[in-house]
Amino acid sequence: MYSKKRQTPLNMKPCYLILCLFFFTSSALCQTVINHEISSTGKIVLAPDIAIAKINSGYTLWLPENQTAKGLVVFLHARRDTINSNELIDCALEKGLGVLYATTDNQLEFFFEAEKMAEIEGYLQEVLSNYSIPKNNLLFCGMSLAGTRALKLPIFAQTSASKHQITPKAIVVCDAPLDMVRFHKEASKAAKLNFQASAANEGKWVSAYLESNLDGTPNNNLTAYINYSPYCYSANGGKNLLSFKNIAIRAYSEPDVDWWMETRRKDYYGMNVIDLAAMINELNILGNKQAELILTQNKGYHPDGKRHPHSWNIVDEEEIIEWFISLK
Repeated sequence: MYSKKRQTPLNMKPCYLILCLFFFTSSALCQTVINHEISSTGKIVLAPDIAIAKINSGYTLWLPENQTAKGLVVFLHARRDTINSNELIDCALEKGLGVLYATTDNQLEFFFEAEKMAEIEGYLQEVLSNYSIPKNNLLFCGMSLAGTRALKLPIFAQTSASKHQITPKAIVVCDAPLDMVRFHKEASKAAKLNFQASAANEGKWVSAYLESNLDGTPNNNLTAYINYSPYCYSANGGKNLLSFKNIAIRAYSEPDVDWWMETRRKDYYGMNVIDLAAMINELNILGNKQAELILTQNKGYHPDGKRHPHSWNIVDEEEIIEWFISLK
C-alpha cells in the first residue's frame, strides 16, 4: 500500500499480490484505486486456427477518496491502469459514483457459460459489500461485445444460477451485437466475402465461436441462438426481451452505412444498429419510456485518429453520468 501523486511513476518493485490498494492525490481530484487481479495462463481457441492469450481476470475499482460511493458505473472489460484516470472516471468521482472494470480471463467473453457470469457477479457483490455501495444504483456500460455482456448479466440475474440477483438501474450500450441469428449470418458472409482482412478474420472466428458454443448454426439449432440472444428479431424479440422492461437503457450507434459499404462491403443488415433500433422500439412498445436509441454523426474515431463509426467515443461520457444521476 502506498501513496503517490497521480501520473507520477512508482519508484518501487512491482506488487504481485492479488489485492493491492493505491491512493492518488491531485489538487483537482482525489480517489482510491483498488486493483484485484488473478493471474491466468493459456489460450482460448476461437476457431480451429485462431486463438488468443488469456488475460488476468478480476477488477479495477475507482472510488472517491473517502471510499464512499452512492452508486457504481460498471464496465465489463479490462482496464488495469491504476494511475491515469479519464474523463468518465473523473466525472463519476466528482458526482460521488465509483467506477468498476471487471473481466473474466477472456477479453472476447461472450458469456456462453453461467459460471463466467457468476464470476463477474461475484466481483460485483464483493465490491458492493466491501464498500457499502447501494445495490439499486448501478449503471452497466459496454462497447460492442462488452455491451452484449452488459445486457447478458441482468438476464442471468433472473435465473436460479444467480446467487446475488444484481440488476442495474440503467444500461448504456454502444454498437453492440444483440441478435445472434443475424450476427452469425453477417459474420459468415464477411468471412466468405474476404473483402477486408480484419473484417474477414473477425467473421471467421465469430461464426466458428458461435457454432462451437451454441452447438451448430442457426439452421440446425435455432433455439440455442434465440435463447442466448439479448434480443432476436426473428423470434418477436426473443425470450430475454422482457428482462429489460423496467431498466433504463440507452443504445448508441453511428449508422454510417456509406462507410461500411465502402470499407467493409456491409449494409444495414451487417451493422449492429439494426439490433439496437429493433430492441429499443420493442421496449417502447412494451411501455419502457426510458429506453432510448441515440444516433450520432461523424463522431466515430479510434484513439489513433482513424475514422471508424464502431467506436465508444460517439458516447458523451459526461452526459451519460448526468443522465444516470437524473434517473428516479
